[in-house]
Amino acid sequence: MKLYSNPVSPFGARITIAQRAKGITIAQIASPGDSLKSPEFLKMNPVGKIPVLVTESGNVIPESEAILNYLEDRFPTPSLRPTDPEQRARVNVAIRMMDTYVMAPVIRLFPHLDPAQRDARTVEQEIMRWKDGLSALAHFMATPLPEVKGDVSLADCILPPSLQLSSVIATMFGLGDLTKPHNALVVYYARMSKHPIVGQVLDELTAAQAAYH
Repeated sequence: MKLYSNPVSPFGARITIAQRAKGITIAQIASPGDSLKSPEFLKMNPVGKIPVLVTESGNVIPESEAILNYLEDRFPTPSLRPTDPEQRARVNVAIRMMDTYVMAPVIRLFPHLDPAQRDARTVEQEIMRWKDGLSALAHFMATPLPEVKGDVSLADCILPPSLQLSSVIATMFGLGDLTKPHNALVVYYARMSKHPIVGQVLDELTAAQAAYH
C-alpha cells in the first residue's frame, strides 16, 4: 500500500495515527508531479485532495474517513471501534460533528487567509458557523468518548489533528483559543496531546507546518 499525503496535512495525520496504533507501515509519498492538480494525481482523485490510499490491488481510496474505515476492516486488530453499538454511535457522532460543523467552515475560510483577499461578511458568517460547530461538538463530548481495545479510537485519529488545525487557523484570524469556552474539548485535547502516539503525531504535524511557513 502507499499513501499520497503531505506532512502538513491534518487529514494525512489522521491516517498516521491509525497506522501507528495498529502497528502497520504504509509508505507515504508526495502526489505525482508534486501537485494535487497534476494530471497524474487528478486521474486518481478528480477532487484533487489528499490523502489518497492505493491498495496492493491498485484500488484507489480517497477521503481520510474512508481510508480509516478501510484500514479498520483490513486490519481489525487492535480495533479502533468500540464493540458496543451505542458507544460506536457516540464515536461516529463526534466524527460527524467535527467534519461537518467544525472543519467545513474552517476549510471554507482558506481563501480568506490573506487579509487582502478577505470578504468580511463571508468571514463573519463562517466564523459563526465554526463557533457553533465547536459548541455542538463539545455538547456531544460532555461525557468522555468510550475507550477501545486499541487504546486509540477512530475519533482519536480524527479529532486531535482537526482541533490542531482549528487552533492554527484561529490564530491566523486573530481569534484566540476558540475551544477555551468548552471544557470538554480543552480536557480532551490536553489528554490526547500527552498520548504517546497521538501526541507525537501532533508534534510532527506542528513542526511540519512551522517549517512550511
